[in-house]
Amino acid sequence: MYDTLFLDRDGVINYKLEARYVTNYHQFKFIQNSDLAIRELSKIFKRIFIVTNQQGIGKGIMSKNDLNSLHEIMQDKLSTKKKYIKKIYYCPHLELDLCNCRKPNTGMLEQAIKDFPEIKIKSSFLVGDSDSDIEAGNKFGLQTVKVDNNYTLYHWLQEISL
Repeated sequence: MYDTLFLDRDGVINYKLEARYVTNYHQFKFIQNSDLAIRELSKIFKRIFIVTNQQGIGKGIMSKNDLNSLHEIMQDKLSTKKKYIKKIYYCPHLELDLCNCRKPNTGMLEQAIKDFPEIKIKSSFLVGDSDSDIEAGNKFGLQTVKVDNNYTLYHWLQEISL
């Protein structure tokens, strides 16, 4: 069994919107089989977290309540019986804010370690679709996996579960 799986959200779990932000669940659409992949990955990882940049909050396009509501519904769609995502960390800041939490910085990962000090970095992964995701994971010492439209979370699940 692996330790912890950190997942980016947009482009990994759900489809990105072209030049827009996913601001509510009506705009949220799971990437094909990503929901199944999360359920299956929960069997081989002790815990799964989401670490996601959500600049739309900083831009005033959505509120923290909007984001929390979207995430609650996403969790319910994964399963009403079990919470597959242990915790969701998000950065609400603008890129220009130069905060510590916005990937490629490692603030969200650092917070996860503070919240869950039992995490074993060496047997943990970060899966993302952008260079900033991979850079954050590499800086933190995580094993990293880059996904895209052709190589999805589900494809990686098939490889890692062999």
